[in-house]
Amino acid sequence: MENNERDEFFDSPTPEPAATSPAPEPAPKKNGGKGLRIACIVLGAAIIFVAAFLGGWYGQYNTLDEEVRTYLWAKSVLEDNYYQPIEEGELYQNMFDSLAIDPYTRFYSGTEYSDYLTESAGEMRGTGIYFFVGQNQNDTAHIFSVAENSPASFAGIEAGMYILAFGENETSLTSGVYADYRAFATNREGEFVVRCGFQKDGSDARNFTVERKEYQTSYLYYRDSEAGFRFRGEGSVLQLTETKEPLAGLDEKTAYLRFDEFNGNNTPDEFIAVLQKMKERGRTDLILDLRSNGGGNVAILGSVASHFMKNATQSKPTLMISKARSGHKTSYVCSGSDFYDYFTESSRITVLADEYTASASECFLGVLIDYGACSYSDIYLREDENGTAKTFGKGIMQTQFEGPDGSAMKLTTATVHWPISERCIHDVGVTVADGANPVPSPFYRTAGDPMLTAVLAKVCG
Repeated sequence: MENNERDEFFDSPTPEPAATSPAPEPAPKKNGGKGLRIACIVLGAAIIFVAAFLGGWYGQYNTLDEEVRTYLWAKSVLEDNYYQPIEEGELYQNMFDSLAIDPYTRFYSGTEYSDYLTESAGEMRGTGIYFFVGQNQNDTAHIFSVAENSPASFAGIEAGMYILAFGENETSLTSGVYADYRAFATNREGEFVVRCGFQKDGSDARNFTVERKEYQTSYLYYRDSEAGFRFRGEGSVLQLTETKEPLAGLDEKTAYLRFDEFNGNNTPDEFIAVLQKMKERGRTDLILDLRSNGGGNVAILGSVASHFMKNATQSKPTLMISKARSGHKTSYVCSGSDFYDYFTESSRITVLADEYTASASECFLGVLIDYGACSYSDIYLREDENGTAKTFGKGIMQTQFEGPDGSAMKLTTATVHWPISERCIHDVGVTVADGANPVPSPFYRTAGDPMLTAVLAKVCG
């Protein structure tokens, strides 16, 4: 969650976008004590420049920590003697990268930070095809997710499909290897063709035409037993549009809502539009699909959570609590609660989650449970091949500090706790031991979505 104080839940390990999609930040490698040591050195270097103005270079230099002076000596040796010229910008970027002492801390250059803010607003450029970061470079490209309102979504490409071949047109299709696809699609302009199917042998494959372009994404997708609705449009504000995609297995009182991320400038209004559509269509129960929802912005979390605080008694209910290293506690509140505008006392809210349901999503689960909108027994977790079923377990917060030159530092600053119980799920997550239900299911979605089908049979059967 963000603080610019932008407090932000960032980012569990998430799917990697295709080369044609805007890339969320990759999680930096842990540097542990080494990263902290270098961070101190970098800070010391900054002190030197300030000291040169305030008191004279040599006098201040001799008072500096020995490690800082050693760093300056090593930097001078490197610049003077390396066998090739050194780009100073690259050298300093490497220094800033070394500040990443956990997977979520990161330095952004001015350009990177501007791009990040644009993407967080839901303003994308690409095809909308995302791959899992662990995709084998030499294996067939396997699509992990597809962004709403993207070229891939309009084309009909679905999460879980394989890209079996690609090319300029249908007569020039070749390869389906992930590395080849990335090389082909990177920074590409204009339309091209991909051949996709859920079966790796190509038995159900079809050709789809996509292009890399700018689009406003949505993170919501509504379905019930009679129809489906997606947010569509070419501009910055999208319209909830009927798409004739009913979901088999739903009963007449239950709606299904897939929610991919707590980001996007339009998300608060879009969420209200979906709830209003649900009410208009006479649905009082809801299945919330938070699988692979890796988190997002605390303000958006608050706007969404305010609709689900069933037993809230305060005019401004607590959303979550953060605890800093100093022990200082901060309570984040919502502007109100309107649960009964959309639900009834007997409404049943069911949640689908997996090992990449993380951060803001896990805090949202805390809101649902602490305020009585659902119980642990209403949560269904993907069970992997090893028999493990849990959410990711990220209960820490990142704060963004903006620099004077447009750069920014995202730093882990606090643990995050649920609003009433003050539970922190960090490194634990929500598990079967809490009372959640395991559902054996493949990691990649397949035709028919077996996990969703299984949950529908239990909830609506």
